[in-house]
Amino acid sequence: MPGGLHPPIEVLKEWAARDHSHIETRGWGLVVVTLLMSLLTFATLVARLWARLVIQRNAGLDDLIITIAAVPTFGLAVAICLAGRIYGFDRHAWDLTPADAIKTRKVAMAIEALYIMCTGLIKISILLFYRRMSEGSVTPVFRWAVRACIAFVIAYIITFEVTLFLGCRPISVFWNQVNPFWVHEHPDFKCFNEAANLLAASAFSIIQDFIACGMPLILFWKLQLPFRQKVVLAAIFGVGFFTCITSIIRIVYIYRLFYVTYDVTWVAGEIWLWTGVEAHVAIICASAPALKAFFRQYFSASALYSWRQKTGTTSSSAIKKDVELGTIEVTREFDVSATPVSRHSSQERLAASSSQARW
Repeated sequence: MPGGLHPPIEVLKEWAARDHSHIETRGWGLVVVTLLMSLLTFATLVARLWARLVIQRNAGLDDLIITIAAVPTFGLAVAICLAGRIYGFDRHAWDLTPADAIKTRKVAMAIEALYIMCTGLIKISILLFYRRMSEGSVTPVFRWAVRACIAFVIAYIITFEVTLFLGCRPISVFWNQVNPFWVHEHPDFKCFNEAANLLAASAFSIIQDFIACGMPLILFWKLQLPFRQKVVLAAIFGVGFFTCITSIIRIVYIYRLFYVTYDVTWVAGEIWLWTGVEAHVAIICASAPALKAFFRQYFSASALYSWRQKTGTTSSSAIKKDVELGTIEVTREFDVSATPVSRHSSQERLAASSSQARW
């Protein structure tokens, strides 16, 4: 089945005979989507840290890990933008010179390394959050399962990062192998099976995504919470299944890149799109539970009423301060437009009613 990084000589001859006066390129779609996702992710992360550090003051190890994971995530966004506009992933493989092809491989290595690191750290952060929520609430079996999943993710990061950087000897083989002139001079070069490695890494990532999304369903049903709140929390974490969908879409394009076509740069553009979306959505979903405190503090009805009181724009129907009953919030309304009654007028009415009673 044709496809992969090493097109046969017949394909290379066909590419050389093409008209290269007009080069088809992609637009700015990849860059725009990546930048928008980065801005949304940054805002979400800031809101999460503000909620944990300032509002609730209960930051944990999961917040530290998600903050560390944001570094390779934003690095991934930068690499994807550069790949989509500068390093050749905006055009077909036959429009690249050997030097351009080598540049695409270098940025591809950076994207793969950053993707493995950031998604792995995000999953560890999510699992640490589960561990913190499960303390004293569920069986020790669940907590040991969380620890086992964390070890699984750590092993995943180490295995595929080491394979990526040490699988080709020397490491320059990773990018030089796309240069047909270099391959002709070095026919015995050694490099790992990149197609099998990426497919295996993606498969393990999908398994981890489903585990990370499925575990809270067990956790919330074990916790002593009202049924309605359990449903809401399950829905919040259920959004994480979107990352599972993006992982599946990504693995489809990876298979196509290595086993269906030799136009690797054009197909890889689709892979980078879903790679960026998956990493950014993962941080957003991991931060969703912490955002409740942030929005309750600054965007709830009671917060808006306090702001109206300070600015003097209180309406006739204002909102009283929230009353928390356990983990359920009850909001009550009362009328503040009625004319206030003074103490003297109350006493006069009481005296009048007493005189009428005596009469």
